[in-house]
Parts: sequence; structure tokens; C-alpha cells
Amino acid sequence: MLPVEDIAQSIISINPKLDRELLTKALAFTANAHKGQLRKSGEPYVVHPIEVAKILANLRMDSKMLVVGLLHDVLEDTAHTKSEITEEFGVDIAEMVDSVTKIADMQKGVDNTAKTFKKFLAFISKNPQVIVIKLADRLHNMRTLEFLKEENQRSVSKETLDFYAPLAHRLGLYEFKFELEDLAFKYLQPREYAEIEKHLQLTSKEREDYIQSIIFPLNIKMNLEQLDCDIKGRSKHIFSIWEKMKNIGCKIDELYDIFAIRIIVKQIQDCYIALGYVHNLWMPLYSRFKDYIAVPRPNLYQSLHTTVIGPQGRLVEVQIRTNDMNETAEHGMASHWAYKFNAKKEELEKNMEWVKMINKMQDEIPNSSEFLEFLHKSLLPNNIHAWTPNGTKVNLPLGATILDFAFAVHTELGLRCLGARVANKVLGIDSPVPIGETIQILQSSSQEPQENWLISAKTPKAQAAIKRWLKESVAIRSEILGRKIWQRELQVLRIAEEKKPADTDICQAFSSTDINSFYESLGKGEIPLGKVFNFLKKYSEDNSTPPLRGLFDVFGSIDSAPITIGQNEKSLLNYAKCCNPLPGDKIKGLLKTSKGIEIHKNNCKILNKHPEEHCLTLQWEPSNTPKRNSKCVFRVESIDRVGIEEDILKVISENNARIKKTIFESKESRIKGRIDVLALSSAQINNIEQSLSSVAGVRKVTRTWLAQ
Repeated sequence: MLPVEDIAQSIISINPKLDRELLTKALAFTANAHKGQLRKSGEPYVVHPIEVAKILANLRMDSKMLVVGLLHDVLEDTAHTKSEITEEFGVDIAEMVDSVTKIADMQKGVDNTAKTFKKFLAFISKNPQVIVIKLADRLHNMRTLEFLKEENQRSVSKETLDFYAPLAHRLGLYEFKFELEDLAFKYLQPREYAEIEKHLQLTSKEREDYIQSIIFPLNIKMNLEQLDCDIKGRSKHIFSIWEKMKNIGCKIDELYDIFAIRIIVKQIQDCYIALGYVHNLWMPLYSRFKDYIAVPRPNLYQSLHTTVIGPQGRLVEVQIRTNDMNETAEHGMASHWAYKFNAKKEELEKNMEWVKMINKMQDEIPNSSEFLEFLHKSLLPNNIHAWTPNGTKVNLPLGATILDFAFAVHTELGLRCLGARVANKVLGIDSPVPIGETIQILQSSSQEPQENWLISAKTPKAQAAIKRWLKESVAIRSEILGRKIWQRELQVLRIAEEKKPADTDICQAFSSTDINSFYESLGKGEIPLGKVFNFLKKYSEDNSTPPLRGLFDVFGSIDSAPITIGQNEKSLLNYAKCCNPLPGDKIKGLLKTSKGIEIHKNNCKILNKHPEEHCLTLQWEPSNTPKRNSKCVFRVESIDRVGIEEDILKVISENNARIKKTIFESKESRIKGRIDVLALSSAQINNIEQSLSSVAGVRKVTRTWLAQ
């Protein structure tokens, strides 16, 4: 290995602003600490921290950051202590090294759980620069992955593709992202990787000639217009080419736009001037134009993106940015941390808002697999934006819906969302967010999330909030149903109020922590009704009633009053497909563990296959007689006044119908609207029609039932 002074010089040649004395001291300390240790490749272990330091130097990190990069494995793999590092290099560096070490300790073992990533994010939220060191560490490990066993190669590569590459993207470290993706792809799908790599090698001359056919006329144009700029062309990386092949279903030789042109200018205004010159030369595809200068990505990325139809009719992507923007594009948020090791914490946190959001969601998503899914989705790029009426910009992933927008503004707003008003139109909750528009969310206090909202919601935050609400709602409604069942048992067995069992006795008999938990378990079907009967019969005033007669009275007797099911139990009801129960049918319910009540016709043969103690005789509240969801279209004509659309949607929501689609058109001070709803019964539709007719300004309401 080269002498320490020569290694220090090789790193300083990358970034001359580094502190030679501090760097040399850290190199000597690291070399001594890892003396005698070897990597799987057989080379001295110290080569790894040196390479990590070089990666950080390329990012223009300051001297202290490079020292942490050099020392990052010392606490984990040697006998040296944190106090020794503190004595040699100071508290700041020791704390950073300790943080990186703790992250490494968390990741030992074959599987990395959501708990590991929660801790990881807790560390980086306190010291965001740690993440750059960890990414540099991962990048060099991926570069030397060939020396591990195949099983370990695949495990590390999958983790890299699932977590570290999206993390690099989220930070704007695109060079890291591209290389991490390519290296992971190489080990996860070696055959596909080799095919694309071979094709790129065989066609390198052809691609270079084509890139020059773009750059040459661009240079002439820019020189004629006296616009000082630097123009480069490059091929897209292997993983992105494979993703594009997969998305559009083509072979590598059928894919033409596998390269991009980059124009680097001096000033922001030059970006737009250069854009005009590019469009002078080639026809642009306006649908693929993006202005990330006016509206930067959350990771601070700025650039103009345009796609033009270049020579030979091929699509060519052109990116236009300033030198500063290019530095951020290549090094992401890390470029804003360079030489800012001692920067105020609040300055760094401005760039880490998403970390705060993720940490906040940790407490709200206790389930590990759900959190891991949320974490992965949250690392994906935010590609669109819209505005609230008060001028707040909301960033969302491509494909986000109105419901996602509402939850992004505030969870409570999402839970009560009816739809949205955008310009002169009203949009349903599942409508895509119109990019760049001002969106006013329409809400109602009577609106509640439905199970199918999970289909409309595309963002992790919205999905997590809906799942949480549904879970809590089921618990509450199970408790209500459980109380009804319990009261019915007391009534059938004629147990007087003063002779009822004490709550403590009930909890002890059914192993419940408290009485509310008992009712919830009973309502969910987790406690067999026969067990309830056997427990209660000793409290009954009529001890002469034979057990079988008692069971028949409770569960099957015609003159035994059925349990009334209404709005509170709607989330606990499931219609049996075997007998297709309809309104007006006499029905029974099967209590299914953790699923609530499955509704059957009284004469359904399936009921004979279940113990009588699992069955309930039911009836519906007259005002809540259910029906399989049927679509009804309302057409409304009204005067054009402020809030008319919102009033119309509130009426439908208050009548517990689900809005599927809305279209409102304004013309000559009149509004014509179409609202598609899913309704449960004719009575419900009649109520909606009557309520709509009474809305101020509504002149005409018509309805049409559609096929179920």
C-alpha cells in the first residue's frame, strides 16, 4: 500500500480545499486500527475506508466528513473506543462515527426489518450528513460485491435496490442512484444485465455518431446566437434502459431514446433562451416538457426537460441547467452540505422535511410490513404539484388523486373529503390531481372513509390514514354490536338487572382485559355464542329451562326477537355469495372471527353446516335496509351560485350514498351537473332526490338507475 502521505495527496488532488494535516492524521489512525485485517477480496481492509473517503471528496464534502468516512468502521471492527476518537479528533467527529457504527450494528444479520429502517431514519433526522457517509459506504461495497457468496450478493443487491438507490434519488444523488441500480441489477438479473451491456458495447459507435449529429448543430446554433454553454451527450444507464423495455414491452434493439443531451449555461435566463434555440432546431413534444426550475423537485433538483424529434425521427431528451443546478443534480442535497459540517441544524433540516414526515408516521403505522411499504413508497420521486387556496404548494407522486391531495393537506380533511373544486369543475375523490392547479377540497362532517377508498388513495400517507381509521372504526362498531348481542342474551334468559354478572367476572370468564374489549371480541365473532349462553344460564331466573330449549330460543326461535342491525354495523357486514340475500328476505348472520357478520337467507343450506350457536337471527332497521350497491345517475340543473356544487355533494354524503363520479358544467349563469352514486335502496334514492330538490338554487332533479 502507498505511504500515508501519498494517499492523502491522491485524495487532496480530488479536492484541493481539504486539510492535509487532519487528513494525514486520520489516514494514519485508520491504517493502524485496521492493521492486519483483510477484506473478502484479500486486499488490506483499510482500502475500503480510503475509497469511501475518495467518494466523499468527489462530493466536495469537507475535511471532517472525510475523516468520519475514514473512521466509519473503526468502532465496529477494531478495539478502539469512542473516547479515543473524541480525544484524537474531537466530539463532532466522534459522534458522527458513533452514529454510522450504530446504523451498521442495526443491519447485521440476513434480514433487515422495518424496525432497522426506523432506527436508521431516527439517526439521520438528527444528523442528516450521516446518510451521505452510509451511501458512500454502500456504493464501495457494491463495487466489490463480486467477492461475496451468491446468496449474499443477491441479499445485499435487493436491499440496495429497495432502499439505498431510492434514498439516493430522494436526496438528489443521481450519480449514486444510477451506479447503485446498475450494480444491484447486475447481481439480481445477470442475464438481462449482460444482454443490455453487450448491446451497448456493440452499438457504441452508432450511438456516439448519433449524439454528435445532435451536438454539432446545437453548437453551431449556440455560437451563432453567442450563447456561452457546454453541451454533452450520454447514454442512459443499464437499469433505466431495462425498466423502459419492461414498461413499454420492447426489445433493446427496438429502443431508440437511450441517450440524453445536457446543455450547461451560465445563468437562469440562459436556460430558457437555450430552450428556444433547441425548439427552433427540432420539433418538441410539449406533453413531455418539464420546468423544474420554476418548480424544483423536493430534493432541490432544478432543470428544464424537453423531448424533441431529432434526426432520423428519433426521440431525444434534452436537459438544460446552470452550473450550480448541475452540481445539485449530480450531488443532490450533499452539494448544499459541502463545507457546512458546523452549519446550524435548522439549515440542514430544511432539506430533510421528508425525514420528519417519515419519523412522524412511525408512531402512526406500528405494523412493520406496512411501515416498510410506506417507507419504500415515500422514497419514490415526487413528480407533480398543486396548490391549496391559500397558496401552499403540495408535492405528490405522479398518479395521485384528489383524495391523496386532501390527506396531504391535513388528515382530517382527507377523512371528510367529498371531492374538490378546480376552476369551474367539481372532481370526485378518485380523479387525478390536475398538475399546477389550485384545488379546493369539498368536505362534510358526515362523510366517512370507506374500504374502497384504499383503491382511490395512491400515496402512503393517505392509505395509512384510511387503514388506521377503518381499523379503529371496526373496533368501535364491533363493540356496539357486541353490546347488542349481550343485551339480547340477557333478555332471552330473563336475567334481571340486579342479577347481571359483574364486569370483572365477565372479563375473567372470557380472558378480556376490560369490558369494552369483551364487547369488541363478541361483536367480531371471536367469542362463540354458545359459550356466552353457558356462562349466563347460571344467572337466569328461569333455571328450569332445558339447555337445548334455551339455545333454540336464543338462536332460532321464530318468536325470539332478532337483533336489529343498522348504520353502526355497516362495516361489519358481508353478503354471502351462496344465497345472495336481498332486501325483504328473512336473514340470519354467521359470526366470523375478525370479520363480523356474514349475512345469509334464513333457508340457506350453508347455515346447516354451522353450529347453531354461531348463528344470529337478524332484522334491519327500516331506515337502513341494505341493498347491493346499485348505480344511480342524478342530473341536476341549478342557478350558478357560490358553493352550489358543495351543497349538492353534501346532500348525497349525508344520505350515506357513495359518490363515484361528478361532472359540473357552467354556462350562461346556469349549472348542469351529473353525479353517479352507489346507493343501497330505493328509499335512499328517494331521500336524496327530495333533499337535492330542496337545495337553494336547484331547479330540476332527475334520476336514472343503471344496471347493477
